[in-house]
Amino acid sequence: MASLAQIVVTAAVSCLVSSLVAAGVATVKAQGRKASERAEHEREASEALKAGMRALLWAELQRIHERAMAQGGLTVEERRHLESVYAAYHGLGGNGTGTRLYEDAMRQPVLDQGRNK
Repeated sequence: MASLAQIVVTAAVSCLVSSLVAAGVATVKAQGRKASERAEHEREASEALKAGMRALLWAELQRIHERAMAQGGLTVEERRHLESVYAAYHGLGGNGTGTRLYEDAMRQPVLDQGRNK
């Protein structure tokens, strides 16, 4: 039969090991929660940036559209810029009124470069 000292040491070691394992599991869970929170924060920040960029691109589409209507068309360079802005806008999920602005401006005639100034 084991001595009282051996039983106490075995119990103490068992408690210590159990405590270390529990602490390790708790640490891993906490790190997982923090990682999930960070990922969610980054996703929200990314969505906010995309929404902001879409808004800025939409404003540029509107500016180009107004210019096209005011001058009765767009130069080749302005049309290229319009296409580039719209591609970025559409790539970020923009559509609706921005698409209508783009299509309406693209229906306007191509102007000579000299007429733009």
